[in-house]
Amino acid sequence: MIEDFQVPDEFFGAFRRLVRRMPLELQRDEAFLQSLVMYLKLGGEKLARHRIEVEKAEFVTAFTIVKRQPPVAPNEAESADNDDTRDDQDQEDEMDDDEGEVADIDPDTIAT
Repeated sequence: MIEDFQVPDEFFGAFRRLVRRMPLELQRDEAFLQSLVMYLKLGGEKLARHRIEVEKAEFVTAFTIVKRQPPVAPNEAESADNDDTRDDQDQEDEMDDDEGEVADIDPDTIAT
């Protein structure tokens, strides 16, 4: 535990405060204690506390993936995409016809 582990004097007070907050299994884990000293050196007591909180948190390990769309056969998907593309191009062509371009305007109708 703490007595067997080497902690620099400048971090010893913060290290003791942190160890009191940790679960017993973490207090006995030498690799975790070494990483805790590293967090103290790099980011101070606040970062080390955050690391302890993350370690205490329980994460869901089992989950189920739900597919919301039924699978589409490859041939149907390709033909549906081609039809959508043709429809989109037709709509764009119709919109272009409605807008008119400078070349379509009769020069006699321009007032100066």
